[in-house]
Amino acid sequence: MATVLTSLGVKFYIGAKGTSGTASEPSQLIPQVIEASEFDLDPDTIDTTSFDNLRYKSSVSGLIDTTGIQYLTVNATDDEAAEGIWDALAGQEAWLKIEIPNKDDNTYVPIIPIKTGAYNLAVNDRITIRLRYTISGDMKFGATLADAE
Repeated sequence: MATVLTSLGVKFYIGAKGTSGTASEPSQLIPQVIEASEFDLDPDTIDTTSFDNLRYKSSVSGLIDTTGIQYLTVNATDDEAAEGIWDALAGQEAWLKIEIPNKDDNTYVPIIPIKTGAYNLAVNDRITIRLRYTISGDMKFGATLADAE
């Protein structure tokens, strides 16, 4: 029987992308992650309806648009650990590694981190900050990045 996966123990790592052909495993743990945005990988729809269509429109799948801003939300800490790690790689190509316990493959997402901004503030709540990024290529799956490439 299959084991149901949970979010308990999920870890996020980041590392500089490196030069072509020298995949370096992301090893910098991003602390205090509490939420990750969902990757929308639905392709655009290209309308192919013609006058031959009498009742229904027709379409084909187009490109997958990953240009939107994605994010990790982290608990803000007094030492700004997550922000420091993130801002050190802001504007550079990097790999985001998502490690889920009891899953054989890790997910590797090529990203470009965006410099952190203001804290998210709400009355009577913890302070959080969003680590924003754009996806810059195809995701890869494997035990290590070298396996995935």
